[in-house]
Amino acid sequence: MLITTDIYWNSAWQKLRSPPLRSGLYLAQWVHTYSQVRDRLPYRRRFAVPGFVRRHAGNLTDRDGRLWRAVAACVIAAEIALPPALLIEQTMPYAAVAGIGMHAAFTCLKPRQLITFSGLTVGAYIAFTAA
Repeated sequence: MLITTDIYWNSAWQKLRSPPLRSGLYLAQWVHTYSQVRDRLPYRRRFAVPGFVRRHAGNLTDRDGRLWRAVAACVIAAEIALPPALLIEQTMPYAAVAGIGMHAAFTCLKPRQLITFSGLTVGAYIAFTAA
């Protein structure tokens, strides 16, 4: 439980300290660049960004920036709120569902790099049920 809490809170701290991530610019640029070069990548299946995300949030418009800023804020808030929510019996099922959804989205961005991390982190939710 302590390790999972530390991972989430340190990740949130790093994101809070990153103006490009907080502003949504990093995520908008990542999706835009991926949309432009995905057909030229030797390993296309390394990423699983859905087509509707590429089409509707990968164009670097002001709307895309606002959307990715909101996504970044939600991720930061979730990383801060999940550990305490996992410890409270009444909120634990909802927190687990939110955490699984968040890690599924992370894994879509970088499946090969994050599948093990996401699996272990979500698996660690069992420790919270024993608390």
